[in-house]
Amino acid sequence: MLVNQIGNGLSTSANNAPEPISGGHFPKVRIEDDVKAQYQLLTAHFGITQLELVVGGSMGAQQTYEWIVRYPDFMRKAAPIAGYAKNSEHDFIFTQTLMDTISSDPHFKDGFYDQAEMVPALKRQGNLWNVMGYSPEMFRQKAYQALGFDTAEAFAKGFTEEYFAVMDPNVLQTCAWKWQRGDVSRNTGGDLAAALGRVKAKVFVMPIDHDMFFIEEDCRLEQELIPNSEFRPLKTIWGHLGLFGMDKGYLDQVDRHLKELLSL
Repeated sequence: MLVNQIGNGLSTSANNAPEPISGGHFPKVRIEDDVKAQYQLLTAHFGITQLELVVGGSMGAQQTYEWIVRYPDFMRKAAPIAGYAKNSEHDFIFTQTLMDTISSDPHFKDGFYDQAEMVPALKRQGNLWNVMGYSPEMFRQKAYQALGFDTAEAFAKGFTEEYFAVMDPNVLQTCAWKWQRGDVSRNTGGDLAAALGRVKAKVFVMPIDHDMFFIEEDCRLEQELIPNSEFRPLKTIWGHLGLFGMDKGYLDQVDRHLKELLSL
């Protein structure tokens, strides 16, 4: 069986949880909480004893790392894509700016808001993703024109800002807090080398070369701590949001690496 970690997957969130944990009352949760719940579902409900592959991008990559450290005997292979085993200080600070676009809006009201009143704040967050989610090279090459946008401003407003405008602010805050604190070394008293040294799966570490969230070199330094691992960077000028699949060449690379990994 394969487990594909996409963002946070199917879950209870601030916008669909019952009282007393709905909305602004939703508790803080960590990447490890996601993985513990997934493990319980697979083992207790489905009776699964081993996975062939765990793979995921971004926060899904954070979950993939948690899987291979917390349950090292449970899967044979793994492929974290565009994510860290332990979030960096730089990425922590950037993610805080995303959170601040929400929490600083006077309409947020500690998580008890009218959704329509939060649209301007959500679009401001979307604009931060315009700055960091793509690479400068994508804008230089005007790759957005392939999506039907004539100008960078039209793309920024009509694509990315609109993508975030319909999201739930509390869910974004919950996810960002979790993203900031992704850290498999919590399993080993803060020792990242010891945590990654526990990994038994065959691992392909797959960063995106133009990613400005999860930097390729940082991913390589983590990969060097993982036994029986290989470094397989993915090339796309779309940066972190290449995960959206706008670049067929990127998708072909992912397919090729995963097919090779599964064949081992």
